[in-house]
Amino acid sequence: MSRFEAAAKKAAAVAPKPLAPSWMSAPKPKAATAGSTVAAKAKAKAGTAPKLTTLEDKKKFVKSWETKIDDKECEVQAEANKKAKKDLETALKKLQTDELYLKVKEEIKELELQSKRDAERAALTSQKSDAKASAPSKETSKGAAATSSEATEASEESMAEIEAAFAASGKDAAAVKASAVAKLESLAAATPFVLPRLPALVGLFADSKLGAPAIKAAVAIVSNIQPKGHGIASEVMPTLLCGMEDKRWKVKAGCIDVLLPCLLQMSEATPGQLAECLPQIVGRLAEAALEVRSEIRTATGAVLREIGNLVASPEIKKLSQDLVTALAEPTNQKHTQAVLAKMGNQTFMSLIDAASLSLLMPIVVRGLREREPASKKWSAQIFGSTSQLVQNVEFMKPYLPMVVPMMQQALVDPVAEVQREAAKAFGIMELVLPEYSKLKLQPWLFAKLRAGEQGEQIGASLALAETLTKMDKDLAATFIGEFQAGACDPKWSVRRGFLELTDTMP
Repeated sequence: MSRFEAAAKKAAAVAPKPLAPSWMSAPKPKAATAGSTVAAKAKAKAGTAPKLTTLEDKKKFVKSWETKIDDKECEVQAEANKKAKKDLETALKKLQTDELYLKVKEEIKELELQSKRDAERAALTSQKSDAKASAPSKETSKGAAATSSEATEASEESMAEIEAAFAASGKDAAAVKASAVAKLESLAAATPFVLPRLPALVGLFADSKLGAPAIKAAVAIVSNIQPKGHGIASEVMPTLLCGMEDKRWKVKAGCIDVLLPCLLQMSEATPGQLAECLPQIVGRLAEAALEVRSEIRTATGAVLREIGNLVASPEIKKLSQDLVTALAEPTNQKHTQAVLAKMGNQTFMSLIDAASLSLLMPIVVRGLREREPASKKWSAQIFGSTSQLVQNVEFMKPYLPMVVPMMQQALVDPVAEVQREAAKAFGIMELVLPEYSKLKLQPWLFAKLRAGEQGEQIGASLALAETLTKMDKDLAATFIGEFQAGACDPKWSVRRGFLELTDTMP
């Protein structure tokens, strides 16, 4: 090979290859990169789905999602532009029909139902095991009797030790008292020994260290009272109601907590005593609902809800949650007015029990105190209806000192409908409580008819007309002489009152 051929061959090897036509060219790497980016984003999006393993995680997810829905609903309501509002409504619908959200909600329901079933099974299993354990042989029963007698002797000594511990003072007093509280809790079933020590426990509710153990011991004592329900009305209730008036908020909250087992015991064993106690209990709870401390308000709401569960009247049971809400939030007048409106439009057909009455009466009193004429009218109407349908007329008597003064004020209300409903209530009182009407109501009505102002005379004449209509005819006839003498009285003001009465008489 010559020198020139070698040089040409070398140049041909180094020279670049010719480019292929554009239609034959391979896909651009840029496009490939874009496709891979989209796939990566899709994978990343799929990877960011929330991990909902526990029930708590699922509840948090549903709560946050519902917050989004609420926010979107607020945006829809606030938007004035129709087009923008339509877009927002579409977005809201997507949130409400989201598959994951609906699926998680169903899972939560299933899990809660399953946990409830598991709890019921566990309770049944424990009952069976307790039943097996509580079937001792004759020898065991003899031993148990001997042990119980020894425990009784030990309890008498231990009560003296506990009292000494509660009276202790000094550096070691806290530890000694804590030991005494624990001992009381362990002896909770020995009602004759531990029940008289309940006031000493209530005094410890305010202690920062001993408060919680003292409340626990008090609940254990009340829950284990034997015979069931006995002694609560006479021994426990006065102590707790007195504690609810204490200035220390921890004592108030603790006494309200102990009310729950009291209600359960009395509802099962002594419903008559419960009916007597409920007016005082609900009255104190209504006062406690106004407290600043959230702990007191929370405990009050729990007890009121338990009273709502005791309601037997079907009509009141439908409204029990509304009544409880109105009692637990007394500063929000909308709740009171709403429940009064519902009850005013409700036809009561069933007999009303003590629990229903305890929830109704505070609302009635609150409605009579309001300025709204509609609230006063509904309250007077509800009072009259419940007085006729109450299971036992004695249930009404504890509420009369609260309600009757309000009804007397309603008789002089400038709104005619309020006057008329209040007058009807006086007539119903004559029908269901004639003795009370004779001793308390009629003397007041006649005094206003003789010496009251014109507005008072009109109200008294309306109430007396209703009273005489409901009264026994022979008894009503005895008043004719007094009416004639009053209509001919030399004083014009007295004549005016009795002439008003004759005008309103049917």
